[in-house]
Amino acid sequence: MQIDLKPNEKIEDLQCDGLQLIQSSSEYRFTTDAVLLANFCRDMRGKTCVEFGAGSGVISLLVAKKKHPKAIVALEIQSQLCDMMNRSVLLNDLQNVISVYNCDLKDARSIVKDVDVVVCNPPYRRVGSGERQLSENIAICRHEIKATLCDVVQSASSVLNNRGNFYLVHQADRICEIITLCRDNNVAVKEILPVCPAPGKQPNLVLVRGVKAGEQDCKLHAPMYICDEQGNYTPQAKAWYEGIPLKKASLALD
Repeated sequence: MQIDLKPNEKIEDLQCDGLQLIQSSSEYRFTTDAVLLANFCRDMRGKTCVEFGAGSGVISLLVAKKKHPKAIVALEIQSQLCDMMNRSVLLNDLQNVISVYNCDLKDARSIVKDVDVVVCNPPYRRVGSGERQLSENIAICRHEIKATLCDVVQSASSVLNNRGNFYLVHQADRICEIITLCRDNNVAVKEILPVCPAPGKQPNLVLVRGVKAGEQDCKLHAPMYICDEQGNYTPQAKAWYEGIPLKKASLALD
């Protein structure tokens, strides 16, 4: 399908079943974190998945191809990113699977409810922490300007059905906050996968799976290492990335 590109846009090959993604040098570009989260999700055959803060759509596209959901509802607050994602959905002929909504994730329940899965790669940094981006559109993707971690968990709980799964990637140093917020919103943390840049390095990311109204037992996985001692991708990282063009240095630095 012929898709018109806007200034500063290009099409990137995700090297996953022919998936292609429109990216812009003027907008926030996806990092390894998004790819990790999409692969961490379990199979979703027959299920409805909601993505909060979908951005340009890389997670929804990868989940659609790899996890086989019945439907994906992608919510994104920035209209220009919604436009890019809609065109990427058409480019990949996934319009029968993925629906894109330009809305605040805090209003998710007005669009969906009683869904099976919520997936989110949210802004990591609290407002006032870290160096703020000059461009507001990129700052919104990196800082909790439009939605906090609390907003994400509360909204996820509000739209999930009982026993529905909540998948999240975040900075490792916020794991206590994640567990507390999940508990306070009737979501039990069931799995935690620490992600380390390399052996000997502390985890800088965590992948988390929670279950709405789930039992209070949790599996702490052995750490996943992105690179080995020589700086090469580990076998697990290679399997998850499948040739997707990413920079190792981009891991969790957003």
